[in-house]
Amino acid sequence: MDDMWDIKACDMVKRFLPDNNNGSRILVTTRLMKLAVDIGSCSPYQLNLLEKSQSWDLLREKIFAKERCPDELEGTGKSIAKKCRGLPLALVVIAGVLAKSKTKEHWVSIEKDVTSAVNNQDDESCMKILLLSYYNLPIHLKPCFLYFAVFPENHIIKVERLVRLWVAEGFIRKCGHKSLEEIGEEYLVDLIDRNLIFVYMRRVTGEVRTCRIHDLLSDLCRSEAQKHNFVLSTNLNTLRHTEITSRLSINGGKWKGTKHTLYRSHVPTRSLLCFSKWDSTYYNASRFPLLRLFDVIDEYPGDKILQLINSRYVACKSSMLSMPSSISRLWSLQTLVVGGELILPSEIWQMPQLRHVQAPRIFLPGPPLDGEKITVLENLQTLSTLKDFKCSKEVTKRIPNVKKLGIVCSAIGSYCLSSLGFLHKLESLSLAFVGTRGLGPRGNMVFPSSLQKLALSESKIPWENMSIVGSLPNLEVLKLRSNSAVGKRWISSEGEFARLKYLLIHECELEIWESDNTHFPCLEQIHLGIVRLNEFPSDFAEILPLQVIDLHRCENSLLTSAQEVSEQRENLGYDVLQIRALMPGLLRISVQRGINLAARNHPKRNPYVAVRISKQILKTRVVRKTVNPEWHDDLTVAVLDPSQPIYVTVYDRNMFSADEKMGDPEFDIRPFVQALKMHPNALPHGIISTRILPSSSNCLSEESFIFWKDGNLMQDMCLGLRNTESGQVKLQLQWIDILPGFK
Repeated sequence: MDDMWDIKACDMVKRFLPDNNNGSRILVTTRLMKLAVDIGSCSPYQLNLLEKSQSWDLLREKIFAKERCPDELEGTGKSIAKKCRGLPLALVVIAGVLAKSKTKEHWVSIEKDVTSAVNNQDDESCMKILLLSYYNLPIHLKPCFLYFAVFPENHIIKVERLVRLWVAEGFIRKCGHKSLEEIGEEYLVDLIDRNLIFVYMRRVTGEVRTCRIHDLLSDLCRSEAQKHNFVLSTNLNTLRHTEITSRLSINGGKWKGTKHTLYRSHVPTRSLLCFSKWDSTYYNASRFPLLRLFDVIDEYPGDKILQLINSRYVACKSSMLSMPSSISRLWSLQTLVVGGELILPSEIWQMPQLRHVQAPRIFLPGPPLDGEKITVLENLQTLSTLKDFKCSKEVTKRIPNVKKLGIVCSAIGSYCLSSLGFLHKLESLSLAFVGTRGLGPRGNMVFPSSLQKLALSESKIPWENMSIVGSLPNLEVLKLRSNSAVGKRWISSEGEFARLKYLLIHECELEIWESDNTHFPCLEQIHLGIVRLNEFPSDFAEILPLQVIDLHRCENSLLTSAQEVSEQRENLGYDVLQIRALMPGLLRISVQRGINLAARNHPKRNPYVAVRISKQILKTRVVRKTVNPEWHDDLTVAVLDPSQPIYVTVYDRNMFSADEKMGDPEFDIRPFVQALKMHPNALPHGIISTRILPSSSNCLSEESFIFWKDGNLMQDMCLGLRNTESGQVKLQLQWIDILPGFK
C-alpha cells in the first residue's frame, strides 16, 4: 500500500487480510514517520536521500535503461543528477525531460535550471504530489512550513534562529509548562518527520542544529506563500512597489544607484528580512513604521532601532551599538541580536518580554537596587556574551529561567561565580577569563546540576579538582580551552562524567591521563589539541559508544596510541574508531589566472574568485573588462579537516545588481595532505610525488602534479568551471608549516 496518509485506511484493509501465520507481509509506504510507527509491527525503515553516485545511477537507468550513456552527455548528466539533491521524485521527472532529446544542447539548457525544468511539466505531476504533503499538514504547522519561503534557495538554516523567528511571528501556541522555544522545536521535528524539511547537522546531544529545505519543496513553499500573500521573497531588481504582503524577504540586489520606485505595500509590512546588503537609509522606520520583525545583515544605528516601536525581533550588524535608556519603550521586544559590541542601559531590567539578548560582547550594568518595583525577567532564556558582569545572587533572582549564558571576565574583580549555582534552569554556560595568563586559580566556582554544556577558558581548575565538573549529572558536552585545567596528571574518578558525550581539551597542561572505561561510559567524541599527552588510557578501547578521536598539533606517540586503541576495539568486535590527525599548517592557494571565461554576450566581464573551505571565505581582487583575467593573488586558509573539499566560485562583479556566478568548481586536498604525511621531512627539489588525472570524479581539466620545490610541497592544477558554458581557473597550492619541529 503506497503513500498512506491515515491509519483508518490501513485498519479497514486489515479486516480483509487476517493473520493466518503463513508468513505473508504487508508493505506500507508513507511520508509520515508517526504513522509508520503506529502501523508497523517493527521499526520503520527510513529512506534517506540518495548519494551522488546513486542519483546518477537512477537517472541514467531511467533515460537509457541498460544502454550506455554517451561520453559527451555523462558530465552534464551527473551535474543534473547532483542538482536534484538526492530526491528520487525529482530524478524520475527530470529523466523524462532529458529523454525527449538526448542532445548536448538540450541537456545543457536543462542543467542551467533543473528545478524549473521539473516544475514546468505540462501535467505538473511533481508539484501535485508534493502539494499533498502541504495540504495534509495540521493547521498550526502550515504557517511554519510556509515561513521557509523567507530563506534564499539552498540556505542552511540555524534552528535556533528559525524558532525565534516563529515565536516573534506568533506561530507558536503555548502548551502546558513548555517554553515557546521548546514547542517550536517540536513543530520542526514534526515537519522533519513528514519529510518536508531535512536535517543538515545535528548536535552531539542529538538535537537538530541546522536544517534545509529541498529545492522543489522550496519552490512549492514560495508559490503557496505568494499565492496567499503570506511572504514575498524577492530580489530587489524584480520588486514592484505594488506588491501586497505583510512579510518581505530580500535575497539580492541593491537600492542604491538604481531607478527603482521605492517599495510601499498596500498593507503594512510587519516583517522584513534581508539576506544581502542594502543601504540602511532605505529601510528606516519611516518607511516601515509597523515592523514587528527586523532581521538584516547591515549595520543599523541604535536611534533607528528605537523607532521600531512595535518590534519583537531585531537582528543587525554593528561594530558598536550603544542603546540609550529609552530602549524600554520597545515594550514588546523579545529578541535582540547584534553582530558587534552592545552597550545596554540598566533600563533593560524593566523589559519583561525579553527572551534572547545576544552579541559577541555585551556591557550590561547590574539591576537597580533603589527600592523600585523589582521586575523579574521570567521569559529571558539567552544572555550571551556578557563582559565583566557580576552575577550576584540578586541578579540570578532576576533571570531565574535563563538557559544559555556566556560571561567573559577580566583579570581583576569579583564576579560572584559561586552564585551560578542558583540558576537552576541553566543548560549551556560559556565562561572565559581574559588577560589572566600567569595568574593563579580562579575563585570558587559553583555550577548548577542542570548544565548540559560547559565551555571554560583560562579557568585554571587543577585536574585533581575536576570533580566539580565531573559530578554534574546532566553534562553532555565539555570544552576545556587555554589553561582551563592545570597540572600534568588527570586521574578521573568512577561515577563522574556519567553522561558526557563530547570532550574537547585544547592548549591545557596534560601529560598523563589515568582512567578506565567505566569513567566515561557515554563518551562518543574526543578532541585534543596542543597537549603533551603521550598516550590514551588503554581501557578506552572498551568505551562502546566511542566513535571519533580528533588530534590537532599533538605528539606522534599520541596518534600511535589512538591507533592501538582502535585496533583493540576491532579485536573486541566493536565499531571502527574514526581517527583524524589534523596537521599544524596552513594552505596557501595562489589564484593565478582565468582562461576563456564565459562571456554570455558581455565580453567586458569583471571577474573575481571566492575560495571557501568550511566557514572560511577569501576573495581575490576584481580584474575589470576581461574574460582572461590575471589575478596572481595568494589566499591562505587554515586546514582543520582535510576531508572537506575546497570550493572555488568565479563571479562577475556588478554595480547595480547581485554579482553573477561564472562557474563553481571544487577540489579535494586529501591527495596533497597524504603526500605531505608520506614525506614530512621533504624530498629533493623537483621530485614529483603524485600525479592526478582528470576524471568524472574531479574538476581537473588537465593532469595535476604534486611536487617538491625548495623544501615546500606544492601542487599545480587547472580546474574546469562547472555550471557554465566555458572557462578554466589555474591555481597553485603550497603547504605552510606553522609549527616546524612540533612532533
